[in-house]
Amino acid sequence: MKKLLYNLSLLLSLSMLSLHTYGESTDSTLIKRDVTIEKDYVPTIKDAGKINEIPSIIDAEIKQIDVSYSPYSVLLQPDYQIRKLESARLKMPLNLNRKEGYLRLGMGNRWATLADFMYPILNKPNYRLDINLNHNGIFSKMDKIDEKMHHDNKAGLSFNRYYENGELFINGGYGYEAFNYYGENFILAKYATSTFLNEIGSSFLGQDYLPRYANISRWDFSLGYNSKLNDKDYSYSLSSKYNGFSTPVGLTEHTIDTKLFFDKKIDENKVGLDLKLLNLLYNSNNVQNELAQDNYAVFSLNPFFTFEQAKWWLRLGVKTNFSKASEGNAFAPVADIEGQVSLVEKSIYAYGAITGDYQVNSMNYMETVNRYLNLNKKIKDTYTPFDIHGGFKLKLLYNFLIDLSVGYKTIQNQYFFVNNTITNTTISTPQFTNTFGVDYQDANLLNAGIRINYNFNQAFSFIIAGKYNSWKMPETKTAWHMPKYEFDFGTDMKLTKRTTINLYTYFASGRKAMAIDGSSQSLKTIADINLGFFYAHSSKVAVFVKLNNLLNSHYQTWNGYEVIGFNGLLGLTFSF
Repeated sequence: MKKLLYNLSLLLSLSMLSLHTYGESTDSTLIKRDVTIEKDYVPTIKDAGKINEIPSIIDAEIKQIDVSYSPYSVLLQPDYQIRKLESARLKMPLNLNRKEGYLRLGMGNRWATLADFMYPILNKPNYRLDINLNHNGIFSKMDKIDEKMHHDNKAGLSFNRYYENGELFINGGYGYEAFNYYGENFILAKYATSTFLNEIGSSFLGQDYLPRYANISRWDFSLGYNSKLNDKDYSYSLSSKYNGFSTPVGLTEHTIDTKLFFDKKIDENKVGLDLKLLNLLYNSNNVQNELAQDNYAVFSLNPFFTFEQAKWWLRLGVKTNFSKASEGNAFAPVADIEGQVSLVEKSIYAYGAITGDYQVNSMNYMETVNRYLNLNKKIKDTYTPFDIHGGFKLKLLYNFLIDLSVGYKTIQNQYFFVNNTITNTTISTPQFTNTFGVDYQDANLLNAGIRINYNFNQAFSFIIAGKYNSWKMPETKTAWHMPKYEFDFGTDMKLTKRTTINLYTYFASGRKAMAIDGSSQSLKTIADINLGFFYAHSSKVAVFVKLNNLLNSHYQTWNGYEVIGFNGLLGLTFSF
């Protein structure tokens, strides 16, 4: 025990020394700039192999309940699965073999299309080279009033080299996403008197107004090595990833993310260090205006020590972040303390954490949050100096888990999305453009929730989750677009050995948006009901059906931007 305390004391002393040294050399005039991300759904296509997960109840991670939006707000989600929560995962009836390759094709109403292909060009015991091609889109053009287009395309190569003590990986890819701005501002006949600008002036492009048909290009390359736990009981990983992000009008962004992780077992405990260095580089891609965004870097240092005992575990550490941004927190430390204890063996657990966060909000990431952002200026980064959360996990019956949690955090410079405005010179009144800006506020967030998971004999599973979110800002400000109440329900039922049916619902209420005069207006409650069906003809061939937004609800994800109504997809999956 003395040896453990000595190592812990030495580790924390070195960490605090590094913080003190850096603080002395840093400019004492600091400008704080931080945000917390509340993420909208981003359509993705996952590998077919990921539908092979066995339904089981597992211990929930220590994680506060975050505000979230419906995962069915924009595009179809062809994967046959409900949204995953931390404590449950659902299984497909038969195993589709990913060791070779697969092809998935689908088509639905509103000209929804899906193509998903993976094949190992090389597949040897010690190395493997895969090619991946993905397409997911919808091309709805009912008439001039109802036009919605959005498609996401990706191509990539993945190489893995396996060694006795680790794995080398090299990945590269290119993605192209295209969509139109199908908000009220383009539905001219239906919203003839709308406050949304209904004409595209070329002089606005690159400033406050984006073209009706927009596109985003993303490319990436990564290289790294992951070790296995060896005889000396230590492991490590080293990786570097480059991401490129570009649009026809706006800033182009390049990021280089380098990570080093190391941990070592000492008796039954662990000591470790997590290092990260993120470089962000920008240049203008705007032919009309010269845009400027400073390049900068963020270095993160996270030493920690973990005590692991039979009935409890505790992690003690500190996260320190150093930024060279022109505006923001040059020094952003947060605590890294979390733990869990068994109150009643295998039945009742208490968990909690005192931590925080510094998140770099790259343009690449922010476009997955809200694709209608004005890209002429980068969103400020996130700094949450204090985040405390905890709860109880009750496993009173076999394969039945109840998770009760509560959390509170302070956020400096929290951002909320608001419609950008411009004055129409013809009628001399302000109107909304088709882009969003940011309203920055200091905020406190209190959230509480309950999550219930149950699995019966791998034939029936359900997930129920409820969330309450209370935002507090000075001067009675409003948390634009953030839901106050959320509710999830999902169930997965095996009808036969080969047939499974899936139901998922999501509701969110209490959202408000900023009106054209700066006042507050309520948004319609999010109400999504989605149904899925899967039939495995054999281990090689399967049929799936996805029916989303069964109520044909026309709520708005963002003010002025309605979701796609009822949509369905019928498809086949081949494993070869």
